[in-house]
Amino acid sequence: MTPLESVSKVLFEQLWVVRTWGAFLALTLLFSSALGQAVLVSDQRIEEIRIVGNRRIPESTVRYYIRSKEDLLYDEEQALRDFDALLNTNFFADAKIKRMEGESGVILIFELVERPLIRNVEYEGMKSFKESDVLERFRDMRVGLSVDSPFDPANLPKARRAIKMLLDQNGRPLGRVEVVTESLTATSEKIIFKIDEGPKVRIGNIDFEGNTVFTDEELRGSLELTKERSLMTIFKGSDKFIEEKLEYDVGVNLIERYREVGYIMARAGTPEVKIVEARRPGMIGFRKTKQQYYLTIPIVEGDQYFWNSFDVQGVTNMDQGAVKASYGIIPGQVVNYTALKEASDSLKEIYSTTGYLDMTVVPDMDFDQEKKTVDVVIRVNEGKQYIVHRIDFAGNTKTRDKVMRREFFLEEQQLFNGGLLDFSILRLNQLGYFEPIEEKDYDVIKRSTEGEVEILVTVKEKSQQSIGLSGGVSGISGSFIGINYSSNNFRGLGQRIDVALTTGTRTSNYMLSFTEPYFLDSKISMGASLFSQRLRFDTFAASGGFIPESANFTLYTQKTTGFTVTSSYPMWRWTRTGLSYTFQRIKIDDIDDSFTDFALNQLVGFTPGGSPQDAANGILRSEIKPSLQYNTKNQVFNATQGTMVSFELPIAGGPLGGDFNLIRPFVEFQKFFPDRWMSKGRGTWAFRAQVNHIIPYGKLPNGDPMTAPFFERIFAGGEFTLRGFDIRSVSPWVITQTASLDSLGNPTIAPATGLPLINESAIPVGGDTSLILTTEYRMPIFGPLQVTGFVDFGTATAIRKDNLRVFGPATNVILQEQTNNVWRASTGAEIQFLLPVINQPFRLIFAYNPLILDTSIVVNGNRFFLREPRSGVKFTVGYTF
Repeated sequence: MTPLESVSKVLFEQLWVVRTWGAFLALTLLFSSALGQAVLVSDQRIEEIRIVGNRRIPESTVRYYIRSKEDLLYDEEQALRDFDALLNTNFFADAKIKRMEGESGVILIFELVERPLIRNVEYEGMKSFKESDVLERFRDMRVGLSVDSPFDPANLPKARRAIKMLLDQNGRPLGRVEVVTESLTATSEKIIFKIDEGPKVRIGNIDFEGNTVFTDEELRGSLELTKERSLMTIFKGSDKFIEEKLEYDVGVNLIERYREVGYIMARAGTPEVKIVEARRPGMIGFRKTKQQYYLTIPIVEGDQYFWNSFDVQGVTNMDQGAVKASYGIIPGQVVNYTALKEASDSLKEIYSTTGYLDMTVVPDMDFDQEKKTVDVVIRVNEGKQYIVHRIDFAGNTKTRDKVMRREFFLEEQQLFNGGLLDFSILRLNQLGYFEPIEEKDYDVIKRSTEGEVEILVTVKEKSQQSIGLSGGVSGISGSFIGINYSSNNFRGLGQRIDVALTTGTRTSNYMLSFTEPYFLDSKISMGASLFSQRLRFDTFAASGGFIPESANFTLYTQKTTGFTVTSSYPMWRWTRTGLSYTFQRIKIDDIDDSFTDFALNQLVGFTPGGSPQDAANGILRSEIKPSLQYNTKNQVFNATQGTMVSFELPIAGGPLGGDFNLIRPFVEFQKFFPDRWMSKGRGTWAFRAQVNHIIPYGKLPNGDPMTAPFFERIFAGGEFTLRGFDIRSVSPWVITQTASLDSLGNPTIAPATGLPLINESAIPVGGDTSLILTTEYRMPIFGPLQVTGFVDFGTATAIRKDNLRVFGPATNVILQEQTNNVWRASTGAEIQFLLPVINQPFRLIFAYNPLILDTSIVVNGNRFFLREPRSGVKFTVGYTF
């Protein structure tokens, strides 16, 4: 190395050292300066916090969100968090934070720009749904847009989408929504949604591609929520295209149909949805084409699979063979997923009846793709048994716990039983004390470590008593006015008291009754009632020529006073037997001239003295009535599911005394089930059948065979049997032939013939047998309003002609066969509104009668026409059944 090179190397090394130390010194000084500045800021206190720009929002509200406080040390990060907190309140459209040096510290300034308030929201052109529907959808989608809320433009697109979704779901996919805002003042805004709903677009056609196992029609039937347009779907709304419903229909209902017949790998592709202008089945005056949805659903069916082997494992507390047999799976059979799932669900229910609440069923399947077979093993984990630790009730502020507990089949410290719990809830519903108790209203709370459950039933009590003034006009009572008091849960002990004072042009009713459902805390129910009733029986007048539909007259008036004592006892879970005793005095007044001879002669025949005076004092009924009833209805009135079968056998007279001997068997059947086809459970089908018969027995005081008094004979018609016909108007007719007597009681002789003069009268006499069949379809509309369609079918007929005998000077009774055993039918609809005071529905009935009595009879040589009305409008109060 030369000397020059050596010197250069030394100089370079010295220069590098100098630069390195210089840089280090500079960084050190810079860091010290920054650290000193940070320490300076952190030592400063907040001298003042100023709020600027708030007009509507109080300063105290703003300061609530600011965590920085005066006289505290200034923290820049906390100040920024305060700034974010104010923006997140959505009160302000903009905000700024400034920092100033004050005399003794830092001054923080929050400059705010308030959002205007929404003062008005208008919906122009909205017809298919209500504003409440829009607000509910806003809540579901968390759209912060309502009157008196801060206006945030970012919410407008979400609000528009929410309304567009409502249009789509109401069958208007071509509708458009425009949002317009208008500043009313500097601090208030008006929002206008301009809605063009567009035409209704229904599903006009559903096609399938790739299906060979089922036809298109069969697959359309599998879709429960999505249907082609038809008369039925117009009311159900299932012809509206809703994407979520179609997804469920295709992914669950349609594929399940394939899996029921072994096509377990079947799948559906993405449906093709188009809106086209297509022909529709039209009516005169309507367009022949209309925009409709056309849906095409691709199907990949795959291969059919069969069961190869089947086994059940894990069953220790039941007969494994019986469990295995309950599945009904045989190797070689077509795989059926639905049957497998239903059998597993049934097995869980069986286990729940013996306390196994944690029991699980897991089907373990092994698929052989080549052989197209499935090996399945049902793996059962029984878990532990639970006992009932406690049963509690909530919401029963008046009804005593004792009243509810005695309806429970489950008891504390016994094994839990899911079936008995369901039965217990049904029994509580049958009491009629509470609003319907549904599954969501009771909880089974498991305490796994102890193996115990607690049952909590939450109820909402109905009004337990009512005092009401009623009045109006009805088909049965005519014009009436009344006052009533009723308590079906007196003092919260389940006792029932009824007091009724009603008077009307057709009826009067004075009644007092009391029922103790658990007499002396036993299972025996006891009751008693006192009553005095008046009922005017009207019928069609028999006059020459055609009988007008409205021509009716008073046939007679029946007055009844007496008392009844009842008792009943539960024999089995849903079966109750009963026995009652009734004593009555029955008087007949206001008898029409055409009916006088027949009525008085019958009454005279029943009285021991055999005189008109004895008949005028009335005749006595002494009657016992054994009964048997099976009842699984879920409610006392307006039931939606369940069955009721009732048999009664009233026996009057004989060893009980009284003036007539009569057996009157009565059988009634009622069936209710929810409509799962047209209304998905909202509507209810209700069926009723009634059979009534009367059998006289023994002898009259004069030794003749006993006959049925005319007031005990069976008439049909009225708002509770055949709705399109007047009360007690359905009856066979007779012609009575009675010798005319002079003032001395001698027969009147006709001068022309020299023979005794015979008077003839035509009267409805009633039958000895009746059959009533009723079908109803009940659809709740909203709140207390319900619409009911009905078909009534029935008759009252005279089977035993010898029971039509009369006594005294009457010589003959001729049954008019053309009026006997004539079937009537009535169909129509009711509008029902539940009256809150008396808890009974007001019913407006529109009826058409396809089967009526339309005939003629000859009386005294003159022809008379009996023609019942073809239609009618009636109203009344009370349930049909």
